[in-house]
Amino acid sequence: MPRILITGASRGLGLEHARQYLEKDWEVIATARNPEASPGLKALESNGSRSLRTVTLDVTDHERIETLAGEMAGESLDILLNNAGTYGPKSAFEGMHYQSLESMDYELWREMHEINVMAAFKVAVCFKPHLEAAANPLLVNMSSDMGSIANNSMGHAYAYRSSKSALNMLTRGMAIEWQNITVIAMAPGWCRTDLGGPEAPVDPVESVRMQQELFERLESSRSGEFINRFGEEVAW
Repeated sequence: MPRILITGASRGLGLEHARQYLEKDWEVIATARNPEASPGLKALESNGSRSLRTVTLDVTDHERIETLAGEMAGESLDILLNNAGTYGPKSAFEGMHYQSLESMDYELWREMHEINVMAAFKVAVCFKPHLEAAANPLLVNMSSDMGSIANNSMGHAYAYRSSKSALNMLTRGMAIEWQNITVIAMAPGWCRTDLGGPEAPVDPVESVRMQQELFERLESSRSGEFINRFGEEVAW
Protein backbone atom coordinates (compact mmCIF):
# COMPACT_ATOMS: atom_id res chain seq x y z
CA MET A 1 0.00 0.00 0.00
CA PRO A 2 1.52 3.36 -1.01
CA ARG A 3 1.96 5.88 1.81
CA ILE A 4 1.75 9.68 1.98
CA LEU A 5 2.42 12.10 4.81
CA ILE A 6 0.54 15.39 4.63
CA THR A 7 1.24 18.39 6.85
CA GLY A 8 -1.54 20.87 7.53
CA ALA A 9 -4.25 18.30 6.81
CA SER A 10 -6.98 19.71 9.06
CA ARG A 11 -8.67 21.69 6.28
CA GLY A 12 -8.33 23.04 2.75
CA LEU A 13 -6.10 21.35 0.22
CA GLY A 14 -4.39 19.16 2.81
CA LEU A 15 -7.68 17.68 3.96
CA GLU A 16 -8.85 17.17 0.38
CA HIS A 17 -5.62 15.41 -0.52
CA ALA A 18 -6.14 13.11 2.46
CA ARG A 19 -9.72 12.35 1.42
CA GLN A 20 -8.87 11.59 -2.20
CA TYR A 21 -5.84 9.44 -1.39
CA LEU A 22 -7.90 7.42 1.07
CA GLU A 23 -10.38 6.79 -1.74
CA LYS A 24 -7.45 5.44 -3.78
CA ASP A 25 -6.54 3.03 -0.94
CA TRP A 26 -3.37 4.84 0.06
CA GLU A 27 -2.18 4.89 3.64
CA VAL A 28 -2.52 8.51 4.72
CA ILE A 29 -0.65 10.08 7.63
CA ALA A 30 -2.51 13.34 8.19
CA THR A 31 -0.84 15.82 10.53
CA ALA A 32 -2.35 18.91 12.10
CA ARG A 33 -1.78 21.12 15.11
CA ASN A 34 -5.02 19.90 16.66
CA PRO A 35 -6.59 17.00 14.74
CA GLU A 36 -9.33 16.61 17.33
CA ALA A 37 -10.63 20.08 16.47
CA SER A 38 -10.88 19.35 12.74
CA PRO A 39 -14.40 18.39 11.64
CA GLY A 40 -13.00 17.25 8.31
CA LEU A 41 -10.49 14.83 9.82
CA LYS A 42 -13.08 13.59 12.31
CA ALA A 43 -15.41 12.86 9.40
CA LEU A 44 -12.70 10.84 7.64
CA GLU A 45 -12.01 8.92 10.85
CA SER A 46 -15.69 8.17 11.30
CA ASN A 47 -15.67 6.31 7.99
CA GLY A 48 -13.66 3.62 9.74
CA SER A 49 -10.71 3.65 7.36
CA ARG A 50 -7.76 1.74 8.75
CA SER A 51 -5.58 3.52 6.21
CA LEU A 52 -5.81 6.88 7.99
CA ARG A 53 -3.46 7.93 10.76
CA THR A 54 -4.04 11.36 12.31
CA VAL A 55 -1.03 12.81 14.08
CA THR A 56 -0.66 15.93 16.21
CA LEU A 57 2.10 18.08 14.73
CA ASP A 58 2.82 21.78 15.01
CA VAL A 59 5.30 22.27 12.17
CA THR A 60 7.02 25.11 14.03
CA ASP A 61 7.98 22.62 16.78
CA HIS A 62 11.23 21.23 15.39
CA GLU A 63 11.73 18.83 18.29
CA ARG A 64 8.31 17.29 17.63
CA ILE A 65 9.15 16.89 13.92
CA GLU A 66 12.32 15.04 14.86
CA THR A 67 10.39 12.84 17.31
CA LEU A 68 7.76 11.94 14.73
CA ALA A 69 10.41 11.08 12.16
CA GLY A 70 12.02 8.83 14.76
CA GLU A 71 8.71 7.17 15.60
CA MET A 72 8.27 6.41 11.91
CA ALA A 73 11.77 5.01 11.43
CA GLY A 74 11.70 2.15 8.96
CA GLU A 75 8.52 3.36 7.24
CA SER A 76 8.82 4.49 3.65
CA LEU A 77 7.02 7.51 2.20
CA ASP A 78 6.03 7.51 -1.46
CA ILE A 79 4.96 11.16 -1.17
CA LEU A 80 5.74 13.85 1.39
CA LEU A 81 3.32 16.72 0.92
CA ASN A 82 4.66 19.85 2.61
CA ASN A 83 1.26 21.51 2.66
CA ALA A 84 1.13 23.37 5.99
CA GLY A 85 1.12 27.10 5.37
CA THR A 86 -0.43 30.39 6.38
CA TYR A 87 -1.51 33.67 4.84
CA GLY A 88 -2.33 35.13 8.23
CA PRO A 89 -5.64 35.49 10.08
CA LYS A 90 -7.65 36.56 7.02
CA SER A 91 -8.05 35.23 3.49
CA ALA A 92 -6.41 36.53 0.32
CA PHE A 93 -7.88 39.98 -0.44
CA GLU A 94 -8.87 40.72 3.17
CA GLY A 95 -5.36 40.01 4.36
CA MET A 96 -3.50 42.28 2.00
CA HIS A 97 -3.63 45.27 4.32
CA TYR A 98 -1.38 43.74 6.98
CA GLN A 99 1.36 42.89 4.48
CA SER A 100 1.42 46.01 2.35
CA LEU A 101 4.06 48.70 1.85
CA GLU A 102 2.00 51.06 4.00
CA SER A 103 1.06 48.65 6.79
CA MET A 104 3.32 45.64 7.28
CA ASP A 105 2.79 43.42 10.31
CA TYR A 106 6.38 42.35 10.91
CA GLU A 107 5.53 39.78 13.57
CA LEU A 108 3.13 38.12 11.15
CA TRP A 109 5.83 38.22 8.47
CA ARG A 110 8.22 36.37 10.77
CA GLU A 111 5.53 33.83 11.61
CA MET A 112 4.74 33.33 7.93
CA HIS A 113 8.34 32.53 7.11
CA GLU A 114 8.58 30.24 10.13
CA ILE A 115 5.61 28.19 8.90
CA ASN A 116 5.85 28.50 5.12
CA VAL A 117 9.62 28.20 4.76
CA MET A 118 11.56 27.00 7.80
CA ALA A 119 9.01 24.36 8.80
CA ALA A 120 8.88 22.95 5.28
CA PHE A 121 12.67 22.74 5.26
CA LYS A 122 12.76 20.97 8.63
CA VAL A 123 10.07 18.45 7.67
CA ALA A 124 11.80 17.64 4.37
CA VAL A 125 15.20 17.13 6.01
CA CYS A 126 13.84 14.95 8.82
CA PHE A 127 11.79 12.73 6.51
CA LYS A 128 14.38 12.41 3.75
CA PRO A 129 15.32 8.86 4.91
CA HIS A 130 11.67 7.81 4.70
CA LEU A 131 11.46 9.08 1.14
CA GLU A 132 14.69 7.35 0.19
CA ALA A 133 13.19 4.05 1.36
CA ALA A 134 10.49 4.27 -1.36
CA ALA A 135 10.94 3.19 -4.98
CA ASN A 136 9.97 6.48 -6.65
CA PRO A 137 9.73 9.10 -3.90
CA LEU A 138 8.16 12.51 -4.43
CA LEU A 139 8.53 15.60 -2.25
CA VAL A 140 5.89 18.25 -2.97
CA ASN A 141 6.34 21.72 -1.52
CA MET A 142 2.98 23.47 -1.75
CA SER A 143 3.78 26.83 -3.26
CA SER A 144 1.62 29.42 -5.00
CA ASP A 145 1.46 31.42 -8.22
CA MET A 146 2.02 34.39 -5.90
CA GLY A 147 5.55 33.08 -5.34
CA SER A 148 6.43 33.77 -8.98
CA ILE A 149 8.64 36.85 -9.33
CA ALA A 150 8.21 36.98 -13.11
CA ASN A 151 4.41 36.86 -12.90
CA ASN A 152 4.02 39.48 -10.16
CA SER A 153 2.02 42.20 -11.90
CA MET A 154 0.28 43.87 -8.95
CA GLY A 155 2.59 44.04 -5.94
CA HIS A 156 0.90 43.63 -2.51
CA ALA A 157 0.98 40.56 -0.22
CA TYR A 158 4.71 41.01 0.38
CA ALA A 159 4.96 38.61 3.32
CA TYR A 160 3.16 35.73 1.62
CA ARG A 161 4.79 36.28 -1.77
CA SER A 162 8.29 36.36 -0.30
CA SER A 163 7.67 33.21 1.75
CA LYS A 164 6.55 31.24 -1.30
CA SER A 165 9.45 32.55 -3.39
CA ALA A 166 11.77 31.34 -0.63
CA LEU A 167 10.05 27.94 -0.64
CA ASN A 168 10.65 27.73 -4.37
CA MET A 169 14.35 28.35 -3.79
CA LEU A 170 14.43 25.51 -1.24
CA THR A 171 12.75 23.24 -3.77
CA ARG A 172 15.35 23.95 -6.40
CA GLY A 173 18.24 23.39 -4.02
CA MET A 174 16.85 20.13 -2.62
CA ALA A 175 16.33 18.80 -6.14
CA ILE A 176 19.98 19.49 -6.95
CA GLU A 177 21.31 17.84 -3.80
CA TRP A 178 18.83 14.95 -3.54
CA GLN A 179 19.22 13.25 -6.90
CA ASN A 180 17.29 10.16 -5.76
CA ILE A 181 14.14 12.12 -4.79
CA THR A 182 11.84 14.01 -7.17
CA VAL A 183 11.23 17.45 -5.64
CA ILE A 184 8.73 19.96 -7.01
CA ALA A 185 7.04 23.20 -6.00
CA MET A 186 3.30 23.04 -6.73
CA ALA A 187 1.09 25.99 -7.70
CA PRO A 188 -2.43 24.63 -7.05
CA GLY A 189 -4.32 27.65 -8.37
CA TRP A 190 -6.37 30.18 -6.44
CA CYS A 191 -8.67 27.78 -4.59
CA ARG A 192 -11.83 28.37 -2.56
CA THR A 193 -10.33 27.48 0.81
CA ASP A 194 -10.01 29.40 4.07
CA LEU A 195 -6.75 30.79 2.72
CA GLY A 196 -8.00 31.58 -0.78
CA GLY A 197 -11.36 32.95 0.30
CA PRO A 198 -14.85 32.54 -1.21
CA GLU A 199 -14.04 34.67 -4.28
CA ALA A 200 -11.43 32.21 -5.53
CA PRO A 201 -12.29 30.65 -8.92
CA VAL A 202 -10.83 27.16 -8.47
CA ASP A 203 -12.69 24.29 -6.84
CA PRO A 204 -10.27 22.67 -4.36
CA VAL A 205 -11.68 19.21 -5.13
CA GLU A 206 -10.84 19.64 -8.80
CA SER A 207 -7.42 21.15 -8.08
CA VAL A 208 -6.46 18.21 -5.87
CA ARG A 209 -7.74 15.71 -8.43
CA MET A 210 -5.55 17.29 -11.09
CA GLN A 211 -2.55 17.49 -8.78
CA GLN A 212 -2.77 13.81 -7.91
CA GLU A 213 -3.10 12.83 -11.55
CA LEU A 214 0.02 14.89 -12.24
CA PHE A 215 1.93 13.22 -9.39
CA GLU A 216 1.15 9.81 -10.89
CA ARG A 217 2.65 10.65 -14.29
CA LEU A 218 5.43 12.96 -13.15
CA GLU A 219 8.88 11.95 -14.39
CA SER A 220 12.00 12.36 -12.27
CA SER A 221 13.50 14.56 -14.98
CA ARG A 222 11.14 17.32 -13.83
CA SER A 223 12.66 17.44 -10.36
CA GLY A 224 13.42 21.00 -9.30
CA GLU A 225 10.59 22.58 -11.29
CA PHE A 226 7.85 24.99 -10.20
CA ILE A 227 4.71 23.40 -11.69
CA ASN A 228 0.99 24.16 -11.75
CA ARG A 229 -1.81 21.60 -11.51
CA PHE A 230 -1.91 21.28 -15.32
CA GLY A 231 1.71 20.13 -15.35
CA GLU A 232 2.92 23.40 -16.86
CA GLU A 233 6.05 25.14 -15.65
CA VAL A 234 5.44 28.35 -13.72
CA ALA A 235 7.98 31.13 -14.21
CA TRP A 236 10.26 31.66 -11.24
